[in-house]
Amino acid sequence: MKLKKSIVQMGLAASVLLPLPMVAVAQQGAAADIEEVVVTGSRIRRDSFDSSSPVTVVDSAAIEANATPNLGEVLANQTFNYGTDVQTNGYAARGQGGVTSSANLRGLGAGATLNLVDGQRTNNTNLNATIPQIAIARIDILKDGASALYGSDAVAGVVNVITNKGYEGTDVSIFHQEDRGGDLVEKQYELITGTATDNGHFAMALSYSTRSTLEQTDRPEFLRSGFQRSGTGNPGTFAVPTRNATGQLTGASARTPDPGCGIDNGSGTDVGIKGSYASGQLLGTTCNFHFGEFWDFMSAQDKMSLWTNYEHRFNDNLTNDFNINASRLETFTRGSPQNPGGRIPELPVVAGEHPGNPYRAMANRGNGMEPLYAQAGPDGNPLRNANGVVQLASDPFNPALGIPFNEDVRITELRINAFKLQTQPTAVNDDGAFPQGADRFDIRLADTLTYEMPGTSWAVSLAGVYQFGQDDALEKNSSQLALIQGINGTLVADPSSPDTTAYYNPFASSVFNCTNRVCANTGTPQYANSQAVVDAITIAGLTQTESTFKSVELAATGEVFEIPTGMILGAFGVEFRQDEVDVDFDAARNQCDYHQGGCAVDYQAEQDVSSAFFELAVPLTTNRLGEAEFQIAGRYTDYGGSIGDSFDPKVALLWQPMDILSLRGSWSSAFIAPGLADLYSPQTCALQNAGDPFDNSNAFRVACNEGNLNLTPETADVFNVGASLSLLEGSLSIGVDYAEYDFKDRISSTTLNQVVNLDYQAFLAAGGNPASQASKLAWFNGPNSDKNINRDVDGVMSRVIVSRLNAQTMKHRALDLYARYDLDLGSFGNMVFNLDGTQALEYSYDLGLGIPAGDGVGSQNEAIAEVPPMPEFRVNATMNWNLGNHSALLRARWIDGFEYSFNSGALLAGQIALNGRSAAASMTYIDANYAYTFDSLIGDRATRFEVGARNLGDRYPEPFFNLGGIETFVHDIRGRMMYIRINQEI
Repeated sequence: MKLKKSIVQMGLAASVLLPLPMVAVAQQGAAADIEEVVVTGSRIRRDSFDSSSPVTVVDSAAIEANATPNLGEVLANQTFNYGTDVQTNGYAARGQGGVTSSANLRGLGAGATLNLVDGQRTNNTNLNATIPQIAIARIDILKDGASALYGSDAVAGVVNVITNKGYEGTDVSIFHQEDRGGDLVEKQYELITGTATDNGHFAMALSYSTRSTLEQTDRPEFLRSGFQRSGTGNPGTFAVPTRNATGQLTGASARTPDPGCGIDNGSGTDVGIKGSYASGQLLGTTCNFHFGEFWDFMSAQDKMSLWTNYEHRFNDNLTNDFNINASRLETFTRGSPQNPGGRIPELPVVAGEHPGNPYRAMANRGNGMEPLYAQAGPDGNPLRNANGVVQLASDPFNPALGIPFNEDVRITELRINAFKLQTQPTAVNDDGAFPQGADRFDIRLADTLTYEMPGTSWAVSLAGVYQFGQDDALEKNSSQLALIQGINGTLVADPSSPDTTAYYNPFASSVFNCTNRVCANTGTPQYANSQAVVDAITIAGLTQTESTFKSVELAATGEVFEIPTGMILGAFGVEFRQDEVDVDFDAARNQCDYHQGGCAVDYQAEQDVSSAFFELAVPLTTNRLGEAEFQIAGRYTDYGGSIGDSFDPKVALLWQPMDILSLRGSWSSAFIAPGLADLYSPQTCALQNAGDPFDNSNAFRVACNEGNLNLTPETADVFNVGASLSLLEGSLSIGVDYAEYDFKDRISSTTLNQVVNLDYQAFLAAGGNPASQASKLAWFNGPNSDKNINRDVDGVMSRVIVSRLNAQTMKHRALDLYARYDLDLGSFGNMVFNLDGTQALEYSYDLGLGIPAGDGVGSQNEAIAEVPPMPEFRVNATMNWNLGNHSALLRARWIDGFEYSFNSGALLAGQIALNGRSAAASMTYIDANYAYTFDSLIGDRATRFEVGARNLGDRYPEPFFNLGGIETFVHDIRGRMMYIRINQEI
């Protein structure tokens, strides 16, 4: 009999305590044939293994118990994982798409966690689009630095997806879940089949899943209590010239909202209902746009994946293992008709002759505002002097002596297509939301040829990986050229009629009729935008990214030599890998025609990495002191060019002074090179909600970032120490681990708020007077202000260039506790209790540049891009019961409270004033399921029925006065999700 040795799977959602003796060997007499394997945490092949590093194993049953088609959620539920994107909250300060869920061990960033499939590197970190779940045997999560073993990126740890290569038979799985009101529905259909061949084994799995949209109006209480209105004027805010009592221009202008603001509330003033505040809500001098109805909490998606494995044994010594994995993930996201901000200062003045201009020239000579009249020019328009100034009639208040005219106004804020009642672009949905999303395709081929040297313990393997991915991302924008032409009345909206030009009307007069700056919904607009004009200024953009990954590794493992305490085992190898990226932006962006974001140039980049590694396991066994093993490993990596090279060592010790106790510790260094996007990405822009301390305004602004060729690699020292205890003849296992990560030169990004606040502090330090507009304008136009902040002539901020940089230091310390108890109930079955808990002790950061340092533990950390929300404590407690064909699970997930740390100080002040809370309360989510297996419901094949619920109590956190109303990195907006799963053997 040949028995494959592996890590014991410890039950549903259990942490496996690897430092304890993990392998129970089934033997038939003395003739048992033990197959040696390589397990996560070591490159050495052996027949049993106790790790000196902490490893959590999530087996296939635990994956199913998470009741989700998205593997990213399984990782997000681990107590030591922070900041994984599993829900959609697109306009939050840290936007979440909910479709590209990457492991984020310790919250150190997706780039600090290495992803493996069957021990081989993959460059697809999106756990939602990888292996069909039915083909996953388990997930090994190594919670320790492992750059010496696996190379760059393995700083926080390693996530190794182990596939079910040895599966035999055929199994079909159907999964369906939905929330309490049927607003959100998820379905998954999977199949796996496998069979032995004459010289090996073949297995294949297929998966298809689909998810509907959960719109934010499906959770109206969070829209009503949250913040979902834009501080950017809707449809715009304008600088309107002021006049004295005689009608003469004063040379100044007044910030003025559109006169159509608030004329028609549509469906009403309940922001939880679509169509509310249809013409905006006037607050102060800003016409606010309520945008929550256009956004989602969960985006719709369709997902397909294929996995195949073929193992062929040529003879007793030579084996080949070949894998193919392909996936396609389509996501469908909604958003506002257009984003605010953009290249406003480049737009022309809207002339008084513009047919939609509602700003009638008026002056107050003591009787209130009265209309003015101008001299008529030869063309019938108001007469202008050489400077373009309209010439008033001899008596500008007498209509008999002149003609009416409107003011030339300058646009200071603009929300294109955001006026809910106006003609909308053809590209938008029926509800006015702009469709966005992505289409991601990935294929990965991996092959390993292994030769076992006859008469020795050595095995040599040659492994290769080829992976190709294509990502088509849809995004919305506006044509800067068409906007300029439309404002000037020279826009050719219909290419088939090149001699016909049209105006674009940026005012509410495209819907209303306005007289003397007073608008009314008469059903006859002053000047409506045609469908052709609206479509001409709208860009449905497309960015296509192709990535290629190639790697070749030659490795050998076996016995090195024997010493008095036992045999030294070793592994040695060399690796070459290459990353390539090819980014193709659409023509409008290539031509600098994007209103938000401007230009982008297509680019290609490549990174070649060569490395050599070794690992030695040295037994230190003595009869008096128990058993011990010392591990030493190292990897030399050469990135070439300006990045350079690095040698990263690791030393670890495992000591078992007695059978029931295991002690372990490790230290390693890590080296993370800047990624291709970090170095070469052209300028890309997105919205950030930010305050401007110069004028105390709060609004969405455009923040643009780009690659930085001056970035240096990150380095880190990683330290782990832990202990495991096995009691009651192995029925009770308890473990504790302490982890410490000390980063230098962490690759980070500044936020818009940080850039502006630093500029404001410099202004004050230079003696600037924040109460004086002249003082502020002098600063903006002077040499010492930050020129990465773009402002118009009035000092209104429109766009900020943020930057990638190397932070000075970051340090994270955490404590993990885990326990398992097996209870035999005799005729009442068996129960297994599991407990996993993590305490974040420290997450200190110092970005440099004068940005205040801090500690992110117990905080939302919204203003620090690299630090996710980090409750101090997280605990998962699970109880599993089995009796014959019956099984049940009850799980509690407790999340500690945390202090609010909004990106906007004004919103935080509003939260405290409205709700009286500056912190989120702790919460407990309860999950439960029950399953029964019929041995022969269909023929002689087993059928398993399972019903269950996530968040059985239908609990939600208290909404807060911030974007989205909920911190979706921590809490679940879906509420109770009921599900059913059927597994049928065929």
